[in-house]
Amino acid sequence: MPSEPSSHSDSPNNAPIRQWDGAMPILMSIVVLLMVIVDLWRHGLHPAHHDEGTADHIAMLLMFGQIPIMFWLTAPWRHRGRRVLPTLAIQLSLWVITFVLAVTLT
Repeated sequence: MPSEPSSHSDSPNNAPIRQWDGAMPILMSIVVLLMVIVDLWRHGLHPAHHDEGTADHIAMLLMFGQIPIMFWLTAPWRHRGRRVLPTLAIQLSLWVITFVLAVTLT
């Protein structure tokens, strides 16, 4: 018979959001949000001519670099079950908000 996971794995210190694959996409989204805010502060809404610079390319790398990390978080889905859902929901909602703001406002 398969052994039951230990109760130690359910401790708050092992929460998915406290592990690298849970926290990294959230931090990456926050960095991109800050980059969008700085760009809006410097150039305003829809500048006349906006050339994609280094910051835009870094933001794109950060945005699309989150996707493999999110898949890595959900890969052992059957082992962690519902514990991953809140972290995944935060990651996905921040990703969508950041992507929509970056596309529509800058």
